[in-house]
Amino acid sequence: MKKSNVFYSIWAIFSYQQQKQLENLKKKINKELKGPSFPIHMTISAGFFGKEKELINKMKLILNQLDQFYIELDNYDYKNTFFQSFYIKIKKNNELLSQKKILDNDFQCPTKLFLPHISLFYGNKSNIIKKEIISNLNSLNKIIKIENLCLAINDEQNLKWKIIKKFQI
Repeated sequence: MKKSNVFYSIWAIFSYQQQKQLENLKKKINKELKGPSFPIHMTISAGFFGKEKELINKMKLILNQLDQFYIELDNYDYKNTFFQSFYIKIKKNNELLSQKKILDNDFQCPTKLFLPHISLFYGNKSNIIKKEIISNLNSLNKIIKIENLCLAINDEQNLKWKIIKKFQI
């Protein structure tokens, strides 16, 4: 039996104003690079499976273990991978790592390297182009408060992502 390419993840999303600013930045970059459309977010935990209703109920139970927390935007960065092609790097802090540990344990997420980031572009473009775009962007030194988490469904093969339910923490 073939393993499904569709899986679930937990995303941090931002206040309305910060969400809008980041979305506008992503649109500006995508206008030049022309990547797929996706909601602006920071993935905390990913790669788990289950029935949607059960995952929603599990998330509701976990919420009393979680607190609002802050992330610090580090800088723009890029890699030569499709899903981490161009992004804002997030500094790891104890609050973020603590929330991730709770979510990973409760959702039995596969262990993998954690590179907290906010993707601005998915796709394959040369590093020269990415460096040029970075040179024309405003600097980042913002602290963002995380007040909401989302259960999202990911279909990376078909480049589709959907927020299933938003939870206030």
